[in-house]
Amino acid sequence: MDFILQPILLFIEIYIWIIIISAVLSLLQVDPRQPAVEIINRLTEPAFSFVRQKLPFTVVGGLDLSPLVLIIGLQLLSSILTGNIFVALIGIISSLVYSYIILIIISTVLTFVNVDPFNPIVQLINRLTNPPLMFVRQKLPFLVMGGIDLSPLVVIFGLQALVGLLHKMTMAF
Repeated sequence: MDFILQPILLFIEIYIWIIIISAVLSLLQVDPRQPAVEIINRLTEPAFSFVRQKLPFTVVGGLDLSPLVLIIGLQLLSSILTGNIFVALIGIISSLVYSYIILIIISTVLTFVNVDPFNPIVQLINRLTNPPLMFVRQKLPFLVMGGIDLSPLVVIFGLQALVGLLHKMTMAF
């Protein structure tokens, strides 16, 4: 049975990497007429369209989240095929937490760069990251020293602790 399962898992892993490459190329706004980009788009666009059709809420504020939804679904499928449902759920939660940490880092970098505050992507990032940062600033006001705000570090450390706790839970099973 392993000789059938291993190629399927390899195909899923390769397709996840193709989705990641497609998302990065989309963000970089690479010329879609290049042959390599055309091939990647032909491989990924049918799956993205399917996700957008079945889950219309994946497009938020002009940002297409269908690659993220597809990656999470493929990771879940891969874990189901290997028989580790609990580990799969913990892995998906960990992936979402790491994605949120990346959003906090992006939000922090955007405060140092002069960006248009009315840009829909910037507004979306701020709406997603400001609530926990404001909570930490209110509860721990000493974290803002001399114009330097350390609340993103506290939130990131807290989220890292959560991921560590989740991984400890998977070791118990």
